[in-house]
Amino acid sequence: MKFHSLMAAALLSFSMQSHAGLIHHFTLNGSLADSAGSTSLVALGGELRANDYLFGADQGLRLDARLGGVYTIDLRFHFDSLATYGRIVDFKNLTGDSGFYAVGDGLRLYSVSNVGGHLDAGVDSRLTLTRDAQNMFKVYQNGELVVSVSDTSGIADFGQNVAHFFRDNDGTNSGEANPGAVDYIRIYDVALSLDEVRALTPPDAQVAEPGPLGLMGVGLALLGFIRRRADGRAVHPTRV
Repeated sequence: MKFHSLMAAALLSFSMQSHAGLIHHFTLNGSLADSAGSTSLVALGGELRANDYLFGADQGLRLDARLGGVYTIDLRFHFDSLATYGRIVDFKNLTGDSGFYAVGDGLRLYSVSNVGGHLDAGVDSRLTLTRDAQNMFKVYQNGELVVSVSDTSGIADFGQNVAHFFRDNDGTNSGEANPGAVDYIRIYDVALSLDEVRALTPPDAQVAEPGPLGLMGVGLALLGFIRRRADGRAVHPTRV
């Protein structure tokens, strides 16, 4: 019985924590709306399709929300071509060259980190960016850590700025914004750990995974089953 009780408790705990800290969730399946019930994205050109958002060079998305300096951004995207620099996330309201970029086929927080990871043109890649209260900025590619840097200068701190994705400054074809498509964007108000990043399930795979309410229901049902068995043993003592 102890094993079943522990399993039920674990299910309940996971069901309550699996979406902890999620503040924005954009599936981009024909809509820019936030399925978490908050601010919608704004398209800066591009085309919203049934399963993704297609953007050209110097197009992209804007989120009119203040994400601050502690967050996790989880997204899946690809660039159609890999120029010298292609901006993925801008933190400073398009006012300078700092930001998170693809550098050729690698990834870099410009201008403080080394280049890590590997991108292929036209091939989707899942990136998870985290920044914690100690100013550590990390990038995970498909669940593996590829960039880690102490961001003491606050390059990746949004502060009071809004967030831009795939857009380079004023959008005048500066050569630092590549065309491509993004499948989804999720944002958390905490910096997820390596294990938590690896435990994240892409939106299109969640059909096979019980959601928080489903997991809670499973846990409650299991607890009820355990209690019924315990009550049954009380009425019918174990046979010798």
